[in-house]
Amino acid sequence: MIGVNSNVNALLIDIGNTSLKWAWLTEAGLSPVERVAHGEMDGRFPDTCWSDQTPSSQVLIANVASFELEELICEWIKNKWAIEPAVVRVTATALGVTNAYSDPRKLGIDRWLALIAVHQQMSGDVCIVDCGTAITIDVIDNQGRHQGGLILPGFNLMREALLDKTRIPWTELAQPEGFLGKDTAGCIASAALYSAVTLIDRVVVVTAQQRGVRPSLVLTGSDAGLLSGALDSPYEVIPDLVMRGLGCLVMGGGL
Repeated sequence: MIGVNSNVNALLIDIGNTSLKWAWLTEAGLSPVERVAHGEMDGRFPDTCWSDQTPSSQVLIANVASFELEELICEWIKNKWAIEPAVVRVTATALGVTNAYSDPRKLGIDRWLALIAVHQQMSGDVCIVDCGTAITIDVIDNQGRHQGGLILPGFNLMREALLDKTRIPWTELAQPEGFLGKDTAGCIASAALYSAVTLIDRVVVVTAQQRGVRPSLVLTGSDAGLLSGALDSPYEVIPDLVMRGLGCLVMGGGL
């Protein structure tokens, strides 16, 4: 839970691989996250989204996708609100979390913010799975030490890579109806799902063997629901960990 005070009214922006997302952090807490796909935006979208509101404290931006979009947003905020937005960067440490990368800057900002959010919210070792355009898996211990992670394509990327490089007829991503598919779409969907599921379960098992304690499993991201019911490991779904991480930086002064 993000504790806030009556003086906070911050705009939190996440420029993801597929969509732009934003939320407001106020004395009431974190607002529902709004989003728009990159392909649906034009140069006027900041006016459409934010012109009727003004943050009283700050604007934080996490960007994994588009420097051009970041520049557009920053210029609009400076011109409209006379506020210098903070583009959040990955560091070696923040709010009790220690980055496992030898070059901390090479860790994705979305993964870093998820680690920060989970460490602020949970105790014990945790395996974090962010399932979106890509699927990232990260482990953090009870002391806030990032143990490292794994990255694999998201479900759509797996399907698209297969269909782009073969003569298999193009098919939309389907919801698996069982472990073994009964048509091409089902076979592809089930293979994508269970390749991710198997890897996630393996990370939990190996971490438990190495650390002597079974980590909690947290799912987040737009496709987290596809994993529901397929995992052997118990899990908790925590939506919008990137936004929660940005909120932790606002309240904890970890910029």
